[in-house]
Amino acid sequence: MSANFIQVSSFGGSGGRTQTLVPGTTTQLYQFAPTGLPGVTEGGDKIYAERARVRVTGQLTRLAASLIVQPNWEVMAQCFGKVRVFSPDLQEVVPLGHNSVPLLANHDQWTVNGGKPITRQRCTQFGSLTTDVRSVEYEFEIPFAREYGVRPTDFCPWLPLLDQGAIEFELRPSATLTAYGWSMTGNWTAEVVIDWITDKQALIHSPVASRVYQPSTQGPEYTLKNVGGAKGYDGVVAGCRVAALSWLGSGASSAVGAHDNGFYAAFAAGGGILFGTNGLNRIDLPWRMQKSINAVSAWVGAFLADQGPIRFRANFSAGATVTDNDMAGWPYTMDPALTNAQTSLINDALDFFPIIWPDHAPMQKISDMQKVNGDLVFSADLTTPPGAPVTHMFRTDEVLAFSRVKVLDIMDRMGMTHVDRGGVWRYIVKYGDPKQANVSTQWGMPLKIVDGATPGAL
Repeated sequence: MSANFIQVSSFGGSGGRTQTLVPGTTTQLYQFAPTGLPGVTEGGDKIYAERARVRVTGQLTRLAASLIVQPNWEVMAQCFGKVRVFSPDLQEVVPLGHNSVPLLANHDQWTVNGGKPITRQRCTQFGSLTTDVRSVEYEFEIPFAREYGVRPTDFCPWLPLLDQGAIEFELRPSATLTAYGWSMTGNWTAEVVIDWITDKQALIHSPVASRVYQPSTQGPEYTLKNVGGAKGYDGVVAGCRVAALSWLGSGASSAVGAHDNGFYAAFAAGGGILFGTNGLNRIDLPWRMQKSINAVSAWVGAFLADQGPIRFRANFSAGATVTDNDMAGWPYTMDPALTNAQTSLINDALDFFPIIWPDHAPMQKISDMQKVNGDLVFSADLTTPPGAPVTHMFRTDEVLAFSRVKVLDIMDRMGMTHVDRGGVWRYIVKYGDPKQANVSTQWGMPLKIVDGATPGAL
């Protein structure tokens, strides 16, 4: 197998394939415009979008003599803000109001990407002078495939559906990393490519969306309103299958080893809780078989056991010159500056508390995922709850379903018109018996386009 990808041109200017911004006092927007995307190979196979990959190079200038360590990969995500992918055919595939680089990089790699790092591991650089300048490189992906699926490519849209659309992401102000002793300086240059895969089968993908819910409460009850549904994704019916649900922590930091995840920075700065300091000790999920759990560390341990290899960081102290891998973060953090419940997985470095996560062994069947159509409610006990309502963030990965009208529209777009519109094609549910399937049964199921005479085709 060889690499299959399309370089994406930037908006405006000369239409080049890179865009350069200089960090300033306000948030700025990188804009790229996918154009001329092919739909069929020379051999007749259909082409589907697997992921968009973003690479940005820039500079950091050291500000504080006491902070010698360049921010790690987890913290560097905060240099960037919200993310959007727009399609003229599907509308808000990745809506700006629900996605950010910290969420994609520091949360979704555990669920959408199957717990696998999406950037190569590098050593953290150390500075010695207040004016040190370090060149940095940051990579993140915007996934369409879902590694938790029996076939991850079931979630990949036909590539031309993204044509004439937009891929956008924010560059945050130069002072974003001031608390870590560094400033964003110089030119920050971005490039975007779309990786694609092929399949002989004409397929209408399972629409899937990663979303954020932000209830404001002191607890102990937390309500996620109207889970599922369109929220800007065109042609999607109400309801969904929830593949992943996490309670996002605000993230702890120290003068030497910083663990801030950046989840709240682009959405609700100042919100969230620290799982160690606030003392999460019980969670009640009335919609699950195991309704009440007080062994919350064991719950996180179960999540980690399902993930496979665990990333880790080395211990170090101020003034040390040891290397420190940039996959820093929980679990099993060995930073002596974090003192809250260090023997427990429920500590202040806990980026998120997983509530629902996909099965990886064997891979997750779409039909086995949690169905939700409306509000999702649970309660949790904290030893030290907030003194007033605060904004909490919850991250979901929701597998959706297209309406029949939208399915026929996509078939038209693919040049395979349905018999109801004068063509010769029909479709079938890829998994399951269409004769027994109702609307909710088909939530999230990919569809195969077949000859109009195929028995049982819809």
